Amino acid sequence: MKTLLTFILILFVIQLAWAQPPHIHWKKRKTVPIIDLQLFHSTQVVNLPTVETIRKGEFEFEISHRFIPPLDQKGAFLGIDGPVNMRIALAYGITDRLLINLGRSNREDNLDLRLKYKLFWFRHKTFPFSIAVRAGTAWTTQVTGGHRSNSRNFQYYGQIIFNTLLFKKLGMGIVPSYLYNSHIYCQEIQTTTTLGSYMQYYLNTIWSLYIEMNNTMNGYRHSNDAVSLGFEIETGGHFFKIFLTNSQMLNPSQFLAGADLGYFASGSTKNWRIGFNITRILKF
Repeated sequence: MKTLLTFILILFVIQLAWAQPPHIHWKKRKTVPIIDLQLFHSTQVVNLPTVETIRKGEFEFEISHRFIPPLDQKGAFLGIDGPVNMRIALAYGITDRLLINLGRSNREDNLDLRLKYKLFWFRHKTFPFSIAVRAGTAWTTQVTGGHRSNSRNFQYYGQIIFNTLLFKKLGMGIVPSYLYNSHIYCQEIQTTTTLGSYMQYYLNTIWSLYIEMNNTMNGYRHSNDAVSLGFEIETGGHFFKIFLTNSQMLNPSQFLAGADLGYFASGSTKNWRIGFNITRILKF
């Protein structure tokens, strides 16, 4: 009898052991999305790009003007009454890190297609940074004394974009660029290597000030290096950039080849011209 009771007790203990829930060695954690590091608020300063893109499925519409007459031209009311070079463009976020942009400038009916990809970023309290690349091609379709389908009317360019943000207020960027076939009317194919740079200081969430310069390091240059300085207003997905510049070019293939006016010509800056960019993020 005692042996039987012992056997029943052992079976009861085994039953309890098997009935206990198994020990959990892991549990599924909620996936936390990785948010890209944002150093600048918009995708470009004036002509030079920042590392920023737009979200997947979003569109960015752009309309930009460069008034051709300089500030000191008589009868042009600071150049505003004169003719303008204009760019209109539409960008699309293929992914959160890949942006495609199609634009047109009325200067020689220049069409521009480009891609920008944010490679990586590094979060740091003092020195965060991010790197992106941009590449594109342009087609000049209104050619003086030539046919629009000629291969010499196509230009190609590539850029590496390095950005950082200091003191959570001062955005800085360096943009080395390479342009192939810098001047479509030259007998021999020209190339241009430039080193672009800019700074943008964010006064608050709406207002900021910036300066941008693109220095020619090697190869063809139109007349002068391009310089722009001005302010930005950011509100509700809109970016309004108003500035002074010595360049009347808008599309990268034209801008990278240099500016037509000197920013310190004859000891005066009155020959600068007014320009503006307006961009709008569109979500559907």
